[in-house]
Amino acid sequence: MKVGGRLAIPDIVTTAELPSEIINDIDALTGCITGASSIVTLQRMLEQSGFTDIVIEPKDESRDFLENWVLGKRVDDYIISATIKTVKP
Repeated sequence: MKVGGRLAIPDIVTTAELPSEIINDIDALTGCITGASSIVTLQRMLEQSGFTDIVIEPKDESRDFLENWVLGKRVDDYIISATIKTVKP
């Protein structure tokens, strides 16, 4: 990304540590859940990559969508959709 560039992406982030029953679930793995980063980890990675003005905005309305993403696992207790915005100075 060039200097002064802006980045805005939607992604899935964890809001709590994933339990082993979700980590070891093949549907959660293929559904991009087990690879999700925590908000704190994502912020740290972006800072270490030189980004500033980092804003990670969880979208509470995504809970309804996520509730049944992996049947019977209640992944909405552990993940949420977020918009990530940042600037490369």
